[in-house]
Amino acid sequence: MSAQTEHFHFSPRPNRAHEIAWQPWGDEAFERAQRDGKPVLLAISAVWCHWCHVMDETSYSDPAVIDAINERFVPVRVDNDRRPDINARYNQGGWPTTAFLTPDGALLAGGTYIPPEQMRSALDQIEQFYRTNRAQIEQRAVELRSQRRSYEPSAPAELRETMLARIVEEISETYDPEYGGFGNAPKFPMTDALDFLLQEYLVTREQRLYDMVAESMLAMATGGMYDHAEGGFFRYSTTRDWSIPHFEKMTEDHAGLLRVLASLVRTTRNDRFRSTLFSALSYIRTTLRDPQTHFFAGSQDADEEYYALPLEERRSRKTPYVDRTSYSNWTAAMAGTFVLAGHALDDDRIVSEGEATLDALHERMSADDGLLYHFIEPGGAPQIRGLLTDQAAYLRALLDAHEFGGDPRFLERARALLEPLQRSFAAEDGGFYDHAGMQGSLGNLDIPDRPLPDNASLAESFLRLAALDEEPRYREVAEKTLVLYAKTYGRAGTFASPYGRALRRYLAAPASVVLVGDVKQTEELREGAHQLPQALLTVRTIDPGDARALQPRGFDPLLAPAAYVCAGTACAAPARTVAELRDSYESLFVR
Repeated sequence: MSAQTEHFHFSPRPNRAHEIAWQPWGDEAFERAQRDGKPVLLAISAVWCHWCHVMDETSYSDPAVIDAINERFVPVRVDNDRRPDINARYNQGGWPTTAFLTPDGALLAGGTYIPPEQMRSALDQIEQFYRTNRAQIEQRAVELRSQRRSYEPSAPAELRETMLARIVEEISETYDPEYGGFGNAPKFPMTDALDFLLQEYLVTREQRLYDMVAESMLAMATGGMYDHAEGGFFRYSTTRDWSIPHFEKMTEDHAGLLRVLASLVRTTRNDRFRSTLFSALSYIRTTLRDPQTHFFAGSQDADEEYYALPLEERRSRKTPYVDRTSYSNWTAAMAGTFVLAGHALDDDRIVSEGEATLDALHERMSADDGLLYHFIEPGGAPQIRGLLTDQAAYLRALLDAHEFGGDPRFLERARALLEPLQRSFAAEDGGFYDHAGMQGSLGNLDIPDRPLPDNASLAESFLRLAALDEEPRYREVAEKTLVLYAKTYGRAGTFASPYGRALRRYLAAPASVVLVGDVKQTEELREGAHQLPQALLTVRTIDPGDARALQPRGFDPLLAPAAYVCAGTACAAPARTVAELRDSYESLFVR
């Protein structure tokens, strides 16, 4: 048995995968491969991944496979959730990923699930190929890496409304009018696409956009994608009609789905959306949220037999394994969703829980340089610093918390994150790299990657901050980021949805409401501001004692509580009631 087994999670069912001498990703493993002249077998798995468990139970439990790997390879095992930067560079189309690398980390070959017989053959072929062609392989790897490291700055491109239309049409072409959702089977929730379409509907009032969102959410909520006994959504459907799910439950997916549901509840007051949001939140709060730490667990395992049982019979069975590791990107996203969902349901407890999670991230996961660590195990210390995905999700959630809750501490933390974010991740020609090099640059980690979803999220957050603080520099950062993808976003198809959200905000006329008063004083006015028919309105709350924030705009602290509706830098007279607030809005925006 490997001395390193404590680092790894294997299938909960009987298997022999632990007999492989797995090593964690790091210098030691690759130095050993170099020293012994062996290729690296990289296995990328996930705690919640059904086929990863099958791989453990079959191929990695086959005696001949175990012996071949231990004798002729250096086996490295990586958890996708813990190292998304490694997964981004080596994933071969899903999980598990089975990748064969040279000792300096260049890819030789790879696949996903490989059955035992094929695995035995692959091990023989890869080992022989590497042994007989080692010099040529390593030289070619050097050449390829050199080519991939070099890139030319992108030429400037204009940001236009027609780009939004293209993204909408890309999504519409994949929409399933019979069953809802996008594509055929397997069918995933596609929460980013739903989020974008709903925003576009709120801006344009084009009915078909709302219909795609509403029909998709109802199909998921009423079909097999939803756990009608314990609540919560499963990860995806294996069938086009949502009838047979894959049974993992993911914090990441719920953060996106509940955000869309919260927006639908606020938009429509539809009882069906409201009941699903309440039920799913109950599952999250009961199963995935830790009331002591305020963190969210990463996932709950798939267990087809368990989920086939009615609720009463489930109670006598052991529940599927929950990965209690908290991942900052998912936990931050869920915190922001709790704030939005609590306001949609008019439930202050849920809002407070979301805010408590953001406080916990600030207190326990922030490093001295202001950046978040990526994950923490129960009772453990924070691990893996310098991943962009954590900073992007945290920044968005902080802005959600301030705009909907009004507390200045969240806006202050958002501002404080900008300097370390730009210092550690910003690229000279725009956008942000996915890691800051703090975990080393082994293998393909030294190849630059600026992921579209995280960059789009950051662009949107910088635009929100530009409006909240009236700071043109933030808008310039967002513009430079959006321009970077202006010629290539179309290749992403439906996955360009986050880019569409940010682009819509960039192109929209600036509109904001500034509330002067403490959090409690301005509560009713804040709710009134969020009910105004302006999808991209920013809402800032300024304490009457914050003279530095009040003076540039000439807001009078003696009038607090008061609301100022602004179109750019032009603001209406102070409103003291929700009715006056709506009148001010109509005087500026309704023609």
